[in-house]
Amino acid sequence: MGRPEPVTDGGAGSVDTLAGTDAAGGERLKVGLSEARVAGDGALLVTSGLGSCLGIVVYDPTTGVGGLLHAMLPAAEDHPGPDEKFVTEGVAALVAALADEGVTDGLRAKFAGGAAMLNFSLDEDGGSIGDRNVAAAEAALADHDVPVVATDTGGDRGRSLRFETATGRLHVSSADGDAVI
Repeated sequence: MGRPEPVTDGGAGSVDTLAGTDAAGGERLKVGLSEARVAGDGALLVTSGLGSCLGIVVYDPTTGVGGLLHAMLPAAEDHPGPDEKFVTEGVAALVAALADEGVTDGLRAKFAGGAAMLNFSLDEDGGSIGDRNVAAAEAALADHDVPVVATDTGGDRGRSLRFETATGRLHVSSADGDAVI
């Protein structure tokens, strides 16, 4: 069987879905900046270049279906861009995409990133964009009744992520070493 193509409505900012397709052998599916993707069947969702950005995973441990969002900023407010550029709107889009795949109960979340990479990224109150992204993720996930079961955030190091849909393991790689959360 050939490589499955993502199912999407083709609109800007839409979440690609692959749940229910043949992803035998742990197919690697890249999630780029301001993107999200939903997959199952043992797929690996990967993203890199997380500094102040967040990589947010929402998944159902019983079905092995989950999604990964790579968000840049806390909320859209007056900023243009696809929903997936923003934590608040991206979490809503990711939860909706999972619901479209029939995954609504038992969702769990993990996220990583939210670093303070640059001195000028501090707000007047001393908080960084990374700190604001983490707070936005906690609030957005709570708004959707999705408990956060693990995080790897803060510091001043970039991260890359690999999410195993089959197991729910999130591999976090950084200059400081690797972790599984």
